[in-house]
Amino acid sequence: MKGAVANGLGGLLVVLTVLLVGCGESPGPAVESAPFEEAVATYLDEHNMALAIKDVKEGPIVEGETATMTTSLTHAELGGAAVTWEFEFEQGGDGAWQAVSHQD
Repeated sequence: MKGAVANGLGGLLVVLTVLLVGCGESPGPAVESAPFEEAVATYLDEHNMALAIKDVKEGPIVEGETATMTTSLTHAELGGAAVTWEFEFEQGGDGAWQAVSHQD
């Protein structure tokens, strides 16, 4: 009986390890967020939004010539409470990233 319990616990540990480590997939290389943050600042300015990035929550996640990044935004001058928006980007012919839309 003890052997069966030990085998069951050993199997459980293997499953938990696989779940924690993943299924052999390694994360992609880290992407520098500065060009995306600059693109968001330009987007907010062009749309007359008095907002600024408070924190990058997720990303940027690049898929070919498009990308997404989730940020928290706060009032540009007053600070205070933050809202979370996801921005979508496209890469131009010159390689620069442009924020093209957002979802709040």
